[in-house]
Amino acid sequence: MLIPPLLSQGDIIAIVAPAKKIQSDLTFAMNTLTEWGLTPVLGEHVLATDHYFAGTDSQRLQDLQEALDNPEIKAILIARGGYGTTRILEQINWTKFLESPKWISGFSDITSLITELNNRSVACIHGPMAVTLDWDELTTESLKSMLFEGKVNYNIPPHPLNQLGQANAELIGGNLSIVCNSIGTSSEIQTKGKTLFLEEVGEYIYHLDRMLVQLKRARKLDDLAGVIIGDFSSMKDHKDSFGAEALEVVVRNLAGLNIPITYGFPLGHEKRNLPVYCGVPAAFDVSETGVSLNFDMTNL
Repeated sequence: MLIPPLLSQGDIIAIVAPAKKIQSDLTFAMNTLTEWGLTPVLGEHVLATDHYFAGTDSQRLQDLQEALDNPEIKAILIARGGYGTTRILEQINWTKFLESPKWISGFSDITSLITELNNRSVACIHGPMAVTLDWDELTTESLKSMLFEGKVNYNIPPHPLNQLGQANAELIGGNLSIVCNSIGTSSEIQTKGKTLFLEEVGEYIYHLDRMLVQLKRARKLDDLAGVIIGDFSSMKDHKDSFGAEALEVVVRNLAGLNIPITYGFPLGHEKRNLPVYCGVPAAFDVSETGVSLNFDMTNL
């Protein structure tokens, strides 16, 4: 696994928008990154609009490719999610980036980029984006620690449905819809031997069940080291009720896995969206007293 170098004072960090158009101010993000000692720069078309998208496919691709290729740019903070990354993913030229990898942080639609990077053996961050940096102080400060110090430790209260155990493995995952969408593509999620984390927002409960069944049928739940279930926000039932709540559907589909599982981890589309490394080993411990998830790249 290629581990990008940690950031230093004065480094340039690019903000690019490979998906939905920007509908909120980026001032807080720019100021925060500047306070960290970084030099934030906006992609040329980051504020462009093309109906739903942040510019045309070619404009969004151009900005992302420039940020990936430019040796002066040391990290990339995705502006926002939505939809659109998969429309340009196959057109990215990874040659220069793989010669000099850099940290990329994002979530939601950016799950497709995360699984692509994982398949190319490059570590990245499932974490806040430019438009969410003002959502939660702990989330933002954790991202800073990961970018500059290479470590972060989380301690979460126990959940009554947790399954006890320990794992030491890389994490992979993200938005469940995008994870399922990756199957059969070049960015198909690879889960064997890893701790899988999942989150979702705004889906029908029957669709949630369908996606989890797809993961089982695709053998993506086989040979896992552990499972982290994040936030499943604003889930909705059909007028013809599915007959179960979202959490119950998740628990049913994970039944029989003899591995550590935690529920309610603050990761996803809520204000607190704790960032995690993908491609870096994590010590994951689910006990009766709580859950710990620890990353420390200083020991690698």
